[in-house]
Amino acid sequence: MRRLLAAVLSSSLPLLAALPAEADAPGRQVEYAVVATSGSVVRRATVTIDFVGGSAEHVLVVDVDEFVDDRSQRHADVDIEPNGSLRSAGVAQLTAEEETICSLMSIESEDLAGVATGDHWERAGPVPGGRHRTRYSVLGVDDAGFVEFAVARDLQHDDGSHARWHGTMNYDANGFVPATITLNGDLSEAGDPGVGRNVAMSIRLVRDTFKH
Repeated sequence: MRRLLAAVLSSSLPLLAALPAEADAPGRQVEYAVVATSGSVVRRATVTIDFVGGSAEHVLVVDVDEFVDDRSQRHADVDIEPNGSLRSAGVAQLTAEEETICSLMSIESEDLAGVATGDHWERAGPVPGGRHRTRYSVLGVDDAGFVEFAVARDLQHDDGSHARWHGTMNYDANGFVPATITLNGDLSEAGDPGVGRNVAMSIRLVRDTFKH
């Protein structure tokens, strides 16, 4: 299985290789369908990620757009660092869905060749409006090069609120992006960290211009 994943990775192009050679050419875009549930309230959204560029330090530069139920739109320019840290000058804080997708997308900077069940590591750093600490544990690798991770994320926000997420991510090592993310979260309120609410988040890749 390790040899198979190494072959898949070595024969695949990383995210930056899918960027256009000309500045005005269309780049790679991925689209995710999001369902977030809190009690009886269901929120549906579509998040699109456009890959704009990168740096020698493996920082990905992306445009993020989110369309929610009422078709309103959020936009942010985000730098994704290898440790899952995110930087954005345009927004004080990303939505939970945007933050999750972008931060977990940083796994493409890891050397996944040869990973096996039980391998684990963690990354930490700033995100807009706070800091994250994310722990990964490999649950398995399949014959198509998909890596299943257990994921635990702690987020401490500057306003005093916090979020703790845990669940799984199915990562497409051939496409270098998450295929599915399923997390359950415990979110506190600003000013009253003892009061929380439970949220379930389901994120699914529905379109990738790199592959289609």
